[in-house]
Amino acid sequence: MAANDLLWKAVGRPQHIAQAEFIKLQTVARKLHGTEVDMEILKTREECDHVQFLITEKSQSGKCRLPQNDQVEILSLEQKISTATFCKVFPFHVMFDKDLKIIQTGFTLARVIPKVTSKDCRVGDILDTVRPHLELTFENILAHINTVYVLKTRPEVMRVNTSLDYRYLRLKGQMLYIPESNFVVFLCYPSVVNLDDLTRRGLFISDIPLHDATRDLVLMSEKFEADYKLTRNLEILTDKLQQTYRELDTEKKKTDQYGYF
Repeated sequence: MAANDLLWKAVGRPQHIAQAEFIKLQTVARKLHGTEVDMEILKTREECDHVQFLITEKSQSGKCRLPQNDQVEILSLEQKISTATFCKVFPFHVMFDKDLKIIQTGFTLARVIPKVTSKDCRVGDILDTVRPHLELTFENILAHINTVYVLKTRPEVMRVNTSLDYRYLRLKGQMLYIPESNFVVFLCYPSVVNLDDLTRRGLFISDIPLHDATRDLVLMSEKFEADYKLTRNLEILTDKLQQTYRELDTEKKKTDQYGYF
């Protein structure tokens, strides 16, 4: 591929639909950027409607072109974030290679699922696919990289002392491909309903990072449950007061009858 080439993947679209979308891209390139582009089909997968295009900018004098590789400032290759920091910021992530061998996991996930730290542990050893309905392979993941994934822990992999109903954990998130290392990282969060649902699985509200919306959802659920309990108690108290009022009214009528006789 040349410096000005662009690789475009159309996932979940038939080839004729993807070609129609490319025509729209040509119009946008011409009207907004003043340039012409060509398209070449590189790869197709009929079983999953996966089409891969190579988009090339035509050479035009006087047109603004993308900078060549030798004109782009090369950034430092020094690692910008340490592994420990990444595992702390994303405590529920799972990173694995093309053989689905787990390379790295978040701190919290490693605590509740100790098996992930064992040698040669693979994704299929600890997690089953709930959604999407496909065989969990590296190729399938790349073909459905823009899909929301829901994975569920396999039986007896969580280290929690609770009933069987809570000895599993649903993880919901996205798959992110890292081309530099040919790894995939599953950035996810626990799918729980409330604080009780969280703690029964050996997790705490502090395990969920501040940037994760799951924390707010759990706290809002707790507030809603507290308000519901208060409303229910008020309804019960109101029913008791009404029952007491009816009993007093009945006794009053009896007293009035005895006084009349």
